[in-house]
Amino acid sequence: MRPIRAVFFDLDATLVDYDRAAWHATVRRVCAALTADAPHIHPDRVFDAYTGAYAAHLGGAEGIIARSAGGSAEARAIWGELWQRALSACGYESESLAGRALDLYTRDRRGSYRLFDDVAEVLVALRERVDVLAVVTNGPGDAQRDKMAATGLDRRFDEIVVSAEVGAAKPEKAIFDLAIRRLGVEPESVWHVGDSLTTDVLGAQNARLGADVWLNRGGVTRRPGDPAPTHEIATLREVPGLMDRAAGE
Repeated sequence: MRPIRAVFFDLDATLVDYDRAAWHATVRRVCAALTADAPHIHPDRVFDAYTGAYAAHLGGAEGIIARSAGGSAEARAIWGELWQRALSACGYESESLAGRALDLYTRDRRGSYRLFDDVAEVLVALRERVDVLAVVTNGPGDAQRDKMAATGLDRRFDEIVVSAEVGAAKPEKAIFDLAIRRLGVEPESVWHVGDSLTTDVLGAQNARLGADVWLNRGGVTRRPGDPAPTHEIATLREVPGLMDRAAGE
């Protein structure tokens, strides 16, 4: 077997813990805080309008490169438009109020990002086993890089490849090819770890990487037609042992 030289990681729900419940909590805090500037606001109505506008924008699809109506791939521009739209839908036509909501939202998100408890120790263990570590993630560049900076992950990786910055998204082969070229490694010497069968596992298979590792923290059952991962794990703590066993084969 070819030696494992690099490990690629997905970001959201793999390394960074900021799930739907945490996001809903952020939006609710923003809506409640807006009443200090506009006491007539109904927080629940604005919450429903914003979360609905956000869902409509994303369309429920993974792997897209989201853009604002003005063509920006930056999260702050997208969020600003969505707050303006949500407030307008509730009868609050105010650019200053939308700007206030955006500032509150950005600040609250940044303070809510957390690493899963298995991340730090596993990254230390992998540094002893491979040459390079990289993050390959879908999403806007400013949002994804902010998550990494807020959690200290930006100092732990040799390369960060973000879909909106490079014009390709998982499960496309191109985004993995770019990371491989930047790091100067062969596809067969790379493992990719992520929580999504449809973007991470399928993407790693499309790129013909050495192995794809499905992080299934919640014990989800694969459905018919889902790609079959090389390895399935419940925690990142299993990765170093998997690599050791593969190296000994």
